[in-house]
Amino acid sequence: MRSPPKRSAREFLDTPGQDPVALARLLNDIRRTNRWFGGYPLVLTYLRRVVRVLSHRPITLLDVATAGADVPRAIAAWARRQQIPLRIVALDLSEEILAQARRRTDAYPEITLLHGNALALPFPDRAVDVVICGLALHHFPYDEAVRVLREIARVARHGFIVNDILRSWGAYLGAWLDTRLLSRNRLARHDGPLSVLRSFTVDEFRAMVTQAGLSGVEVRRHPMFRVALIRWPPTRDPPRRPRRLGAERGNAESPTPAPPARGGARERETVSPRT
Repeated sequence: MRSPPKRSAREFLDTPGQDPVALARLLNDIRRTNRWFGGYPLVLTYLRRVVRVLSHRPITLLDVATAGADVPRAIAAWARRQQIPLRIVALDLSEEILAQARRRTDAYPEITLLHGNALALPFPDRAVDVVICGLALHHFPYDEAVRVLREIARVARHGFIVNDILRSWGAYLGAWLDTRLLSRNRLARHDGPLSVLRSFTVDEFRAMVTQAGLSGVEVRRHPMFRVALIRWPPTRDPPRRPRRLGAERGNAESPTPAPPARGGARERETVSPRT
């Protein structure tokens, strides 16, 4: 068997009522996974090309299923170093997870936290420049993952990058070893290997893109058992009408000193029931 059989058991990350301390440690383990195993380089490499193409500023970005907002924080830190004005909305369905993210984004006024559903993104068509989504598609059954892709493509004006773990024996063994050797968190030890088994193969990701009716999307394998679904922006930045995104704007500034918190990350409540 080329890949392990798919499973649909529920992950602790998707289950309300977790102990806040254990949940915080699980989010820390997810951050470590993104940092050490390819999540940050994938997104930042994409954004480096995007900012060369888009002439307007600030660039608006939506992170779907943000979890602890570690990827938005990495992007904001990079944008400050590059002095690129950027506004980021970090969306998640879980109020408990957003509470954790709120404490982690106090120093990033350019990040807005938003409660919302990936299956029905609370934005009009082409509302944001770029949409990102990392390690999230595997939390959805196949048909719902197709709907998430449609929603991402709908609201992305210029492009998107969706990345996830590849369902493979190598990824499963790596996740099992990682959560046993580098984590003592029971949630991570359960969710890490299970995430691999809940995910999809390259052929399944390609079939998703086709079923979603999307064109111009590349499906690429990357190191550390990652798969990326990428739509690049056009080479020319068309005229852009200003749009209001999320709640209030933040200011991306140079890394030292950090921009004034002004209350930290903004948050807007949007009730979007799961369907």
